[in-house]
Amino acid sequence: MKHVWRLVVAVLLGLPSSAHAADKAGTGALWHKACGKDGNGHEACIVEQFAVAMPQNVVAAHIRFSPTETPDQAGMRLTVPLGVLLARGVTLSVDGSKPIELPYERCTRDGCEASAVLDKTALATFTRGKTLDVRFATSESQSVNIPIRLQGLADAMTQLSK
Repeated sequence: MKHVWRLVVAVLLGLPSSAHAADKAGTGALWHKACGKDGNGHEACIVEQFAVAMPQNVVAAHIRFSPTETPDQAGMRLTVPLGVLLARGVTLSVDGSKPIELPYERCTRDGCEASAVLDKTALATFTRGKTLDVRFATSESQSVNIPIRLQGLADAMTQLSK
């Protein structure tokens, strides 16, 4: 695990801030809609983005937004790789705004997860923002910052309601 984190951190620290989950030409949609059946057999959809460190093709973060029963809110779930310092949680900041600290809820084979329900104000901050900085520490206390472009999130969220 120690060597994997060194690779991820080295790759992430060496990336320009524009390295995100877009297609290689940078012209494709950053946010993708994915649908499936929930536990009750009803269709449930999310919009998601993977931040991938290249050229190693390592998923550094996976962020998902989903509708809630309250129209002006959205659920947000973030997954980062295993090997994080759990006690510190993860910090999110949109365009340099005041950081939001989230505790990790659980770790699975896919990574460690944190989530939040975004109210109308927070959701507007995300959908109008340009960059979400995701910060966490590895189990070796190395700081990691992953910039995620928010371009197109507002349109993607609109598609969820259709």
